Amino acid sequence: MFFAQLAPAATPAAAPAAAAPAQYFIIGDVRNVIAKAPEDWGSIAVHVIGYVALAYAAGWLADKVLRWISTKFGESPVAGAFVAALGKALPLILPAYVLLFLLKDNKPYLAHIGWLDFAAIGGAFLCSIAHTTAVYHLLAVPVAWAQKIADRTDNKLDDILVPMFATVIRIAVILVGAFKAISIVDPKSSDAILGLLAGAVVGLAFASQDTIKNVFGAVMLIVDQPFTLGDVINIGSHEGKVESLGLRSTTIMLLDGQRLAIPNGDLATRPIVNLTRRDFIRAQDIVHLEPNTPADKVAEAAEIIRGLLANHEGARPSHPPLVHVHEFGEWAVNVRLMYWYHPAVGAKQLDFNQQLLLRIAEKLQQAGIRIAAQGNPQNR
Repeated sequence: MFFAQLAPAATPAAAPAAAAPAQYFIIGDVRNVIAKAPEDWGSIAVHVIGYVALAYAAGWLADKVLRWISTKFGESPVAGAFVAALGKALPLILPAYVLLFLLKDNKPYLAHIGWLDFAAIGGAFLCSIAHTTAVYHLLAVPVAWAQKIADRTDNKLDDILVPMFATVIRIAVILVGAFKAISIVDPKSSDAILGLLAGAVVGLAFASQDTIKNVFGAVMLIVDQPFTLGDVINIGSHEGKVESLGLRSTTIMLLDGQRLAIPNGDLATRPIVNLTRRDFIRAQDIVHLEPNTPADKVAEAAEIIRGLLANHEGARPSHPPLVHVHEFGEWAVNVRLMYWYHPAVGAKQLDFNQQLLLRIAEKLQQAGIRIAAQGNPQNR
C-alpha cells in the first residue's frame, strides 16, 4: 500500500525510451486511451469536486468517531492506538482514492485536452502522500505495544527507549515517503537527491564521530541497563544519583549537589557500580585498644563487640558478623569488626553504625578497657 505507482509496463518498440510509465495505481494504462470530448465540463468539475469533498467529509467524520471510540479501550492501549490511527489516516486516504477512481473514469476527457499524464502523476503523488501519512499514524500501534511492555518493567530507561526509537522510525518513514513522492513526479531528480543524501550521510558520519559514539553509547546503556533513573551509581571518580539519560549525555546529581553531564560514549565504557541495586551494605571498623592492654582484656573486648553484634539490626544468618584481634600495632592493639546490613539503605546503616560505636565505647569503659589515641607510646 505504501507505493502509489505501480511498476511501468513494457515499453512498445515504437515508443521512445524515456516515455512516461504506462500504468498508474488504479488509474491504469494512460497511453492507449481514446480521447473523447465531454458534453459538459461544468458537470464533470462539479461531479469531481463534490465526490472528493464528500470523501473528505466522510473521512473527517470517521476520524471524530474513531477517536471517540479509541478512548473506550482503557485496558487495551494497543487497540485504542490502532483505532485512533485509522481515524487520523482516513481524511487523506478516502479523498485520495476517490480522486484516483474519478481520474480513471474521466481518462478520455483528460486525454482530449492533453492533461491525462499530468493528472495521473498528480493523483499518484497525492495517493503516495496519503499512504505515507497513514503509515506515520499507524506507527502509534507498535509504539503503544512497546510502551505497554516497558510499563511492566521497573527500569525507567525503557520509558526513554520507546519514544527514542519511535522518533527515529517516524523520521525514516517521512524521508522514505518524501523520496517516493518525488520519484513519482521526476525519477531523475529523485536519483540525484538520493545520491546527494548518501554523500551528506557519509560527510556527517565523518564530521560527527563523537556524536554518533554518544548515540550508540546511549543505546548500549538502555539495552544493557546497568542503572535506571534515580539509581545511585559509582563510576570511579564520581558518585551520585542518575537524573536523566539523553542521546548525547547522562546527567548525574553528585553527592555535593552538583550536576555532572557525562558523554554516553565515555560512560558506556566505564566500570559502573550500582549502589542502589546492592542487596546489603558491608561495614567494617577497627577498635584501637591501648598497647599495654592485658591479653585477657583484649579477649574480653572482642567478646563484648561480638555480643553487641549478635543478632544486630539488619542481620541475616547468611552473613554473620566477624570480630577478630587484627594486629598489635606500634601504638594500639587493633580489633577489627565487620558486619553486613540488610537492606542496603545507607541512612539506616549509618544510624545503626553510630549507635554501635557508642555502645562499644560505653561497654569497654564499664569493663575498664581503655581505647587508644593515635600516637600513644608503646610503653607508659
